[in-house]
Amino acid sequence: MKISKRQFEQAILLDIEGKIDLQTSPVFRKALLEALQTAPAIIVNFLNVQYVDSSGIATMAEAHQHAKRVQKRILYYGLANMVR
Repeated sequence: MKISKRQFEQAILLDIEGKIDLQTSPVFRKALLEALQTAPAIIVNFLNVQYVDSSGIATMAEAHQHAKRVQKRILYYGLANMVR
């Protein structure tokens, strides 16, 4: 998995590429939580993500709950219709 970060005035855009699974979800989690510390919103681009397992889904849920607690927002886009 590769994560590229772009900083904008009101948000951080995280471009995710590859697979989010048990091995890579800790890196994904760290990127999400760090971005939440520095920006009022995070935009996560999933256009180049081929696979997300349950650990990746759990990471997304945890980040969403954290964002809600600190009154910030996360927007996920480019999610595929099919889950493998």
